[in-house]
Amino acid sequence: MNFKLFLIIILLVPLATFSEILNDVVLIGSKKTTTKAIIKHAQIKLNQELTPEELLTIKENILRINQIHLKKIEFNKGTLTIEIEDKWTLYPIPMITESGNYHNRGFLVYDDNFLGTLGTFAPGISWSNSVLNGLLYFQDESFFTPTTGFKILMMRKSDYVQFTRQGNDVYQYNSLYNTIMVLPNYLYKNHVFKAGPIYINKAITRNTDDTNLKDVTHGLFFRHHWNAYQTLDVMYEGMVTTYDLYILKSQNGKWINRHEGSIDTSIPYKRNFFNFGFYFFYLLI
Repeated sequence: MNFKLFLIIILLVPLATFSEILNDVVLIGSKKTTTKAIIKHAQIKLNQELTPEELLTIKENILRINQIHLKKIEFNKGTLTIEIEDKWTLYPIPMITESGNYHNRGFLVYDDNFLGTLGTFAPGISWSNSVLNGLLYFQDESFFTPTTGFKILMMRKSDYVQFTRQGNDVYQYNSLYNTIMVLPNYLYKNHVFKAGPIYINKAITRNTDDTNLKDVTHGLFFRHHWNAYQTLDVMYEGMVTTYDLYILKSQNGKWINRHEGSIDTSIPYKRNFFNFGFYFFYLLI
């Protein structure tokens, strides 16, 4: 009996240590990214048992974070140690466009790790043909909880279209768009679902006869995004898909359904990649 009991104890020891309680997360190597942001975006659950399968999921979640490079991850005695290297995520971007009589001059600041939260913040301003344009963009898919966040886009954009025949102007169109989009999101494994209201106020003016077309469009926007996991700093292994759906109603009561999507696949070979992509667009009015 004692020998059998000894065998049972030996067999139970690996089962008891197979999963440990995750008590703490230690982040090493970060100069900007916060530990709180890593816990949220990697969907790490403290004070719960962490199995090898869950540890692998956490590693894949971290590999999907574009703003950092994962160097090492280790779980020992209740402490999850994550060593990362922050990427350069703050970019000043000049905006310069020239097309016929149309010009656009401006500046955009793009921060893909805003205050170390792994959120994206991009304010910008430009001047085009005596029209002031502006952009305000923010996105953090784990802002509220590890699986919920939001995206907001506020944009004022002008365009100038010029039609010429034998060097002479035939038509000139000025267009001005004011757009507001607010999209809450939900993360499920490697899927991202976004849906929310969208508002578009547009005005188009034809210079030749002062024709002025104004329309206000509002409705819903839906996006499904499927992430692959990152292998190199800028490349993914596997398939990445995006599907967008716009359901809009114009000022005259006309409904517009716009379907848009893309499928991109990366096949790694040593330190190189073969990339394939497919894009589709369908508009129903």
